[in-house]
Amino acid sequence: MTNDAPCLRQNAPAASRPTRRQILVAGAVAVLGGTARAKAAADKTLVLGQVSLSFYAVTGAVVQEALERLGYSVVVEEGPHEKIFPLLGEGSIDLMAAAWLPEGHARYWDQYGKGALEVARLYDGARFFWAVPDYVPPEAVMSIADLTKPDVAQKMTRMIQGIGPGATITAFSETAIRDYGLEQVGYSLHYGSQKDWIDAYRNGISDRRWFVFPTWTPQFLNRDGRLRALDDPKGVLGKSNRASLVGSRSRFAGLPHATATTLSRIHLETEAVTEMDWFVNVERLTPRNAARRWMTANSDEVERWFEV
Repeated sequence: MTNDAPCLRQNAPAASRPTRRQILVAGAVAVLGGTARAKAAADKTLVLGQVSLSFYAVTGAVVQEALERLGYSVVVEEGPHEKIFPLLGEGSIDLMAAAWLPEGHARYWDQYGKGALEVARLYDGARFFWAVPDYVPPEAVMSIADLTKPDVAQKMTRMIQGIGPGATITAFSETAIRDYGLEQVGYSLHYGSQKDWIDAYRNGISDRRWFVFPTWTPQFLNRDGRLRALDDPKGVLGKSNRASLVGSRSRFAGLPHATATTLSRIHLETEAVTEMDWFVNVERLTPRNAARRWMTANSDEVERWFEV
């Protein structure tokens, strides 16, 4: 009797067993179901690019918070200018916070922005400038041109600490050194990280040294009022820019109307970005927590982004 069960299973009617066609159909359904689920997940995932400086990080964090509230998963891709803009150009990121236009990131936008569009005007008044500490007398140094005066050059720290080589402020500063003839009196620009740049400021202020500081607005060091902007009679550092949330044209076209509308409404003043950057660099919040703090304090404005 112990051998009967295998015999009965082998002799079961063919109708009780799935046909090859049924097996193939079931497999196809499973594959299609998996594909649909994968597509649905992809549709609700967006890649957000941002340059790896803290004032970009807090701006990007606001965008990320808004997207997550809309039900998206957000993957953040961070790196220097020369990495993030090519990713935008090839469509590897869906959104980028932010591009400074028309001048600030013109060289990158001209090269990599053909398949992208401006989604939202995040803030106006973004600009680059050179500054000196407020204790440097204005009658001695009022403009970049004054840095070549023999008595000024003698007192100045002539090693100018910048940030990365791909940053626009770096390119503009190199032009300033050349066009104002600063090399002839010993000035030079050194590349570095954001930490190197901040440390140069803090150490210089602590020692009350005379030094030149290539900078921009918005960023947190402007908030303590220790910097005085220098005139730029040659205009080599550019004019005022708008900072825009930009995105892949094809990806943005496929977003639901509610998502596209909400993104287009996101607006921050330069003061808001400066404040959030202060939260990160002085109060030691993460960019996400800095964004949440600002958004909570400005909830009425934020709510208007989501109105239907």
